Amino acid sequence: MKAVAGVLLLAAALLVRCEEPGSGEDVVTLSDADFREKVLENDGLVMVEFYAPWCGHCKTLAGEWAKSASALKGKVTFAAMDATANEEFPKMFGVSGFPTILYFSPGKKEDEEGIIFDTYQGARDADGLVDFAGEQMALAGVDITQVEEIVDQTAFDRCVAKKYCLIFTLPHVIDSGAEGRNAYIANIKEMMSALGRSNPSSVAWVQSGSQEALETAFHVSAFPGMLVINKDRSRYHNHVGSFTVKDMSKTVRALQAGRITASTFKTLPTMETTDPWDGKDYVAPEEDDY
Repeated sequence: MKAVAGVLLLAAALLVRCEEPGSGEDVVTLSDADFREKVLENDGLVMVEFYAPWCGHCKTLAGEWAKSASALKGKVTFAAMDATANEEFPKMFGVSGFPTILYFSPGKKEDEEGIIFDTYQGARDADGLVDFAGEQMALAGVDITQVEEIVDQTAFDRCVAKKYCLIFTLPHVIDSGAEGRNAYIANIKEMMSALGRSNPSSVAWVQSGSQEALETAFHVSAFPGMLVINKDRSRYHNHVGSFTVKDMSKTVRALQAGRITASTFKTLPTMETTDPWDGKDYVAPEEDDY
């Protein structure tokens, strides 16, 4: 899956900051002492890079590895081990060249024959790594493209923590019904795939009327619509075009490339705590008899 020019520029900037192998705030550092705990006792998918500090290819990979770790934080573990400072596991896996990337699929990591693992042979960029991880999780029956509903401050903070927070403003379920809402969410997931999973954006949705402070602060008027927030630059933009993958992707790409002038804001609004959608059609509460 190809990333757009704006995303590649962001990746290049990240590469400069994370040029040391094994760096990146969301990359898990491994040693012989904790490999078993962090990898073999981990029930999820674990991607492990074995590197040497002096390795040029490892330095080239560093930014992409860090970007992948951040893109799938909480869903897939991206870890790194200095194979020159640790001997037991690099030797066990026959590591002789750098970087060597192994992956440990979700579920059991060991059986009676030993440790279960395989060698990653795919593209060594964030798009390739993240897409591969998504495919492996899908094979395990896990969808990592879940779109979170903003039902409290924690969910909102999680979204705006990324460079671009995409909040999809959906009609009330009274108006769309469960089938219509699921169609909107499917559209959002398709757009995420079109952008590439390594895109520096987080995605969430909110129901019309459930977060009035959000609607007021950012002048939200479209349902369905898309609100893009850049917390670091105190900027936002409301997509007013059609709710299609093509049009919404075009807006996100234009914002990331600086081709759209976004509005500014001073402070982020505070979210209310609401009940999450139960996945069903709206049922009106029964009225009391008098």
